[in-house]
Amino acid sequence: MLPHFVGCDNSNLILEKCLAERLTNQLNSRIAKTMKPKLIPCLALVLSGGLFGCSTNPPVAETKVFDYSIGESPVTDGLLLTGLGKSFSIYAAADSWPALVQKVKPTFAWNGCDMMSVETDKRGQPQFILDEAYIYQPTNQPRQCILVKDERTKENYEVWQHEDWWRQFSMCNVRAVVSLQDSKPVSNDWGDYGNYAVVIAANQRYGIVYEIGWQEEMSTGNAHPEYGRRIYVFKDNTNRWHFLGEGPGEGAERGGWDIVKSQVVWDDSKTNELPLQIKLRRESTDYATGYDDDTNRPPDVTTNDFVLAGKFPARWFP
Repeated sequence: MLPHFVGCDNSNLILEKCLAERLTNQLNSRIAKTMKPKLIPCLALVLSGGLFGCSTNPPVAETKVFDYSIGESPVTDGLLLTGLGKSFSIYAAADSWPALVQKVKPTFAWNGCDMMSVETDKRGQPQFILDEAYIYQPTNQPRQCILVKDERTKENYEVWQHEDWWRQFSMCNVRAVVSLQDSKPVSNDWGDYGNYAVVIAANQRYGIVYEIGWQEEMSTGNAHPEYGRRIYVFKDNTNRWHFLGEGPGEGAERGGWDIVKSQVVWDDSKTNELPLQIKLRRESTDYATGYDDDTNRPPDVTTNDFVLAGKFPARWFP
């Protein structure tokens, strides 16, 4: 007797169809049971981006380019480098400033020449890579926009010190990799603080504000000014970075010195784009450097207050 399947008629034609359907269902069931354990890890690989060589790292965030100027830029001011000697080398190059930004992909770009990339060091702390772009055109060569790497060391001091190439960077900046420090360094006898990064304020609700010092190259003038730029960034509690702007410079020269103190005031009023403002106080000391009787007078000390607030990046000057 032919077997009877539930839901099927026992006539030959219908029975043949039911047998085919039953065999097909059994085969599909076996295939599903066999493939199920393999599909799960494969799906996980696809979702994590690990299949077919895809990186599991998060995508690089788009560079934030700001129309923000501090009034001085080797690119817009027309400074032209015609050589680098043994003191410097080219770190990156492109046909223009926008093309250079696109190539390097920093976190922030501003002032028509400055870049900052925010990375994480081996300690798990933020690390700031600072670059300043220059126009470079050796004789009979096409003009390029470049980033330079400082090749000067104590070992080759006698070589680069007698070259004139380093002088063209006077009062400008070169590449710096800046790690986070526990406190702001003390300046040396020349007013040089060096490159540094410190936390100047932290708020459990809002985030962390960092001050970054970027030392300028020494001037070749008689006053020998040693000044550094002060840059401020904010990491909010969603781990997003914000460029707050630059404050007044800090340093010294033959005729006096400038000291800058910063204070973060947390303020979530609608007048501020971010829930903070930075109050800056610059104390300037000037003393006589001539050769007349007035050189013994006490130095003149003046204090000026500034603020970074409102729409960021903000200016400390009008």
